[in-house]
Amino acid sequence: MNSLTFVLSKTNTLQSMKKTFLALAIVLSGTTFAQELPMPSPTATLQQRIGLTDFTIVYSRPGAKDRQVFGDLVPYNEMWRTGANGNTTIQFNTDVEFAGTTVSPGKYSLFTIPGEGEWTIVLNKKTDLWGTGGYDETMDVARFNVKADKNGMTETFTIDFTDIRTESANLTLSWEKTQVNIPVKVEVSKIAIENIEEALSSAEADAKWRVYRNAANYYHNNNIEADKALEYIDMSIKSKNDSWYSYWLKAEIQADMNNYKEAIASAQKAKEIGQKEAKASGSEFSYAAMIDKGIAEWKAKKS
Repeated sequence: MNSLTFVLSKTNTLQSMKKTFLALAIVLSGTTFAQELPMPSPTATLQQRIGLTDFTIVYSRPGAKDRQVFGDLVPYNEMWRTGANGNTTIQFNTDVEFAGTTVSPGKYSLFTIPGEGEWTIVLNKKTDLWGTGGYDETMDVARFNVKADKNGMTETFTIDFTDIRTESANLTLSWEKTQVNIPVKVEVSKIAIENIEEALSSAEADAKWRVYRNAANYYHNNNIEADKALEYIDMSIKSKNDSWYSYWLKAEIQADMNNYKEAIASAQKAKEIGQKEAKASGSEFSYAAMIDKGIAEWKAKKS
């Protein structure tokens, strides 16, 4: 190898090494910038069951950070993403009534138009938007107004379900010193009855007594068709007649129907079975006082 060839070869090697080091530096630099960092408005997921309806809300939570929020950072009378970053989404698996407007099960974006004393709430079919960009009013499934109230300071934007009952709740939006409550109602009885009928049709023979009793208990606790509740508990007792609680439930149902004589007889049977079970296990029947109280009340009403 002559000297010129050696010099050229060495130069090419150095250039190749520089390119390699440069590529490596770029990769390492990219890796550094790709490291996970805290978000100014972190994402939150809220999951809540109301009655038999499951809700999932995904949203970002900006902070007030000593700023005036509504009327400044979030202008009045303009569409707001109801959070930060991508649009807020709400998903549910049954029909839901929002402030009197019924919406079919599905996943929707949640937009709002804040005002000083009233907000407009919007549910929209497009759920993949960034902020309000690309919002299409023709895709709305619900649009209604709710009152905006003054409240104590909430630093970080918060969505929550409050005042939860079996068939209703409030979907509450809170930030800075403003709070908005969206009334939510769900169907329970119709779905529960459908579930009962399905369970009865599919239950194994040796487990059917419990399904009948659960059905009777649901009807009784929710004041639905007392005669149907009585029919179900009779079917349960017919399948399994040695449960003190089944007879006690029957007594309560009979009392609901003002059949106090029959209720007393069923309660006495419940106490008899319960005491027999307790004696066999060497213990006291702890529900005797409860049954005696019921019998005394029904005797007073019967006379």
